[in-house]
Amino acid sequence: MGLNRSHSRPVAAASGAVGDRPEAAPDRAGRDVRPWPGGESFHRSALSRPNAALGLQGDFRLFARVIHMYSMTRTRPKSAPARAPESAAGSDRIEDAIHEQQRVLAAAMALDAAGVEDVHRARVAARRLRSLLKTFGPLLEPRRARLYRVDLRSFARALAGVREADVRRELLAAIADQDPSIPPAGRSRLDLLLEDARIGAREALLRHRAEPGWAALCAALARHAAADALIVEHEAGLARVLAMVSRAWRKPVRLLAAEPESADELHELRLALKHCRYAIEPVADVAPKATATLLRRLRRAQDAIGEHRDLLLAEHWLRSNERQLGRELSARLVEALQRRERQLRRLAARRSRTVREAYSEWRAATRRVRKEAKPGRG
Repeated sequence: MGLNRSHSRPVAAASGAVGDRPEAAPDRAGRDVRPWPGGESFHRSALSRPNAALGLQGDFRLFARVIHMYSMTRTRPKSAPARAPESAAGSDRIEDAIHEQQRVLAAAMALDAAGVEDVHRARVAARRLRSLLKTFGPLLEPRRARLYRVDLRSFARALAGVREADVRRELLAAIADQDPSIPPAGRSRLDLLLEDARIGAREALLRHRAEPGWAALCAALARHAAADALIVEHEAGLARVLAMVSRAWRKPVRLLAAEPESADELHELRLALKHCRYAIEPVADVAPKATATLLRRLRRAQDAIGEHRDLLLAEHWLRSNERQLGRELSARLVEALQRRERQLRRLAARRSRTVREAYSEWRAATRRVRKEAKPGRG
């Protein structure tokens, strides 16, 4: 998995060098225990548990400590005013939103037993942070923001396989449960193959975590989070920030106007809507009622489109594993997925149409604030 060129030099992890891993030794119960850098141990048998520890804590602790120390320096003294001046209200919101996602990312990565949900939270935090850096780029130092986004993308992609394997397992198990005609032997083959894929995704992440590039990536994320020079414009007003949010909506508005129904169009719309949801959250209190309606409809549309996408990926997996599953079982599951896919495609298209109306209402509700920008003040 490729990392950017800034990771060409190995960086030692806080918990120890990657290559200094001792040999495996049995514990008191006779299990094969492989020590990880920093003294933690990882049981091979733990991979079969639903929320198994992924052994990601070593390098993550460096990131967590840096974020904690930096957040302490960001604490306002008691004598400071409770509210920032209006001229800086926009910049302060974005700075706080970026720091919040950095803290969420660090907390998810610093746990001693990083389970499936922790991996998911870290991945979502990385995507949110990357989206914020894109939307509010005019307030940021361009080169720092660009490199930060590249590293966040590499990090999120590294965690994608684990989450996708769990979603696929849950989805196909639910589809199989709805078909009592599937013979026990066929269901056993399906469960075994799904579990093997799930364990394989975890082992792939563990192998990647042992590579020098992973330590370099974690160290790079820590440096980005601790840098003070990311935000270079501290006097942007709220009106300018709202203008940036409106610009982020240009693409989804165009896609919504075309009323997408094909799988590729819906997938493109889902990514665009997700980016817009992340953009609008830092200013959710500007027009609370209109924003709450818009966010609710955004989530409903994203959920439908996301499930539709998961179905397509599950169908591709079934076709790729037809030989192991057997042609009859594979065909039966594919047929069930296709029926559900057609239903979800119509539901996704219907929910997407409601987003456009809610966005128009949000625009109307924030029009007065957006027009309050004074020349030379953002």
